[in-house]
Amino acid sequence: MSWLKKNGLLDGKIVFVNASEHAQGNTHRIGQRLLSGKDFSQLDLVNYKIYQIGQNYADDQFNEVLAKLKEADTIILGTPVYWSNMSGYLKTFVDHMQINNDLSGADLYLIVQGSDKDQSKAIASTYGTFDRIARRFKLNFVGIAQTDKQVT
Repeated sequence: MSWLKKNGLLDGKIVFVNASEHAQGNTHRIGQRLLSGKDFSQLDLVNYKIYQIGQNYADDQFNEVLAKLKEADTIILGTPVYWSNMSGYLKTFVDHMQINNDLSGADLYLIVQGSDKDQSKAIASTYGTFDRIARRFKLNFVGIAQTDKQVT
């Protein structure tokens, strides 16, 4: 049994956020393996217009994505590693978040994957960011997986 499943993946409303530029790439594949047999919805950030902070365009879809996360009991964020850190799609999304209790109580899981054999720096960087986010938003940060073995 995988590390993530062993740590209690809930059967409530599950939302998987794929923060890869490739909607059907490795991050998607690992998320699908983790959630095999579960009822969940997937949001591919590449399909949403979420602009950089300070660029206030009427068609920005940050609030649309956030509304879907507010309904979740379990949030799984999947990101590829680009230059030893999370994707720009995920970072831009996080930059928009305002401290509040809208996500309070949800379980938070991360999938951080890349082609480098040693992802320890990327894991540490991403863990630090989401550990802080979890505390500020009162999420239950369960942990990070980076390999197929950890999700199957």
